[in-house]
Amino acid sequence: MPKVNRSILLLLVFILTIVIFISGCGDGGAGKEKEPNNSIDQANDIVLGKPFEIKISPVGDDDWFKVDLTEQGYLKVQASQIPEGLELEVAFALFQEWEGKKEKWLRKWHKLPDAIFIPEAGTYYFAIIDNYNDKESKEPIQIKADFILEYDAGEPNNSPETATTLEFGTPIKPVIFPTGDKDWFKVNVTKQGYILVKSKDVPKEIVPDIYYAKYDEWADPKIQKLRNWHKLPDACAVAEPGEYYIALIDDYNDRSSETPFNFLVEFLDEIDIYEPNNDFKTAKSVSRGDTLKIAIFPQGDKDYFKLNIETGNKIKFMAKDYTGIVPEIRLYTLNENDKLDVASSWKKLPAEVDVTPGTEYYLLLHDDYADQGSQQVFEFKIE
Repeated sequence: MPKVNRSILLLLVFILTIVIFISGCGDGGAGKEKEPNNSIDQANDIVLGKPFEIKISPVGDDDWFKVDLTEQGYLKVQASQIPEGLELEVAFALFQEWEGKKEKWLRKWHKLPDAIFIPEAGTYYFAIIDNYNDKESKEPIQIKADFILEYDAGEPNNSPETATTLEFGTPIKPVIFPTGDKDWFKVNVTKQGYILVKSKDVPKEIVPDIYYAKYDEWADPKIQKLRNWHKLPDACAVAEPGEYYIALIDDYNDRSSETPFNFLVEFLDEIDIYEPNNDFKTAKSVSRGDTLKIAIFPQGDKDYFKLNIETGNKIKFMAKDYTGIVPEIRLYTLNENDKLDVASSWKKLPAEVDVTPGTEYYLLLHDDYADQGSQQVFEFKIE
């Protein structure tokens, strides 16, 4: 009899183990959200890398989850088996237990999949909704959150204050991730010349875009933009020594890639002895009969010259040995308000222009559409 009882006991233990296993403790399948979880203080704990099920029901349902992270990196949330008609969005936050509004938003609503940069260890929260909060579905949706260890050596560098210092000629491998990521870099310039920025092996998902700036924490505004957004390769003329900043983004801030690419910043010594002359106030004086050696570089470069006409009612401008650009000129005169008045139409070179003897003109030379530049120094003749 005792022998039979022991067999029954063992059978009961076996059956109980199977029941526990099937119930989800050991099958590796998706867990399920626990309602209510419609506010940050009701957030469900989740396990990184393990899928779990949610339902967007009723209309207006939002589901909160939280996870403990131990180091810098990225929290990525993705979904599968989304019912037709639903478009899921996610937002990330920290929990402010003692504040009037308990959510401290880190990144507002973006369509899934999405990710956020994690600067330090802590408990991070995210909420999932239907994008317009006007649809529901009782069908289960698979959600998974993963943590990606930091692999961009420059991060965190999302502001000028945290800009990564670069050495000219030393390539780096930045990552534009997650969507909306902006990477700041700074270089130390010791003389007049050009900052050149290049890239290669760029993932097809993104289009890098950059601008150049000076930064002064005591100024208003703190960021002085020197050259607007341009795609790579690109260059910026710098007239004096100092610290210069470069901001890097995806061109529309709507794409990202987890793949690093090659990014190189170089310095080119000044190639045009008349620079800086991008403004008529810094125009260099020239005369009829001069032959200048100049460059229209970088893209968008404008070269102003001051030209006194002593005799003759016509003047001719010619150029040779240029490549990659279409030189074009225009004459101006200075009015009593220290503003330029147009004195001729745009003319591609060679060009002859009517002038008035005894008049001081300002000559502007550029590429005809200001969309090309060339490091090639060429000859520009005035006669």
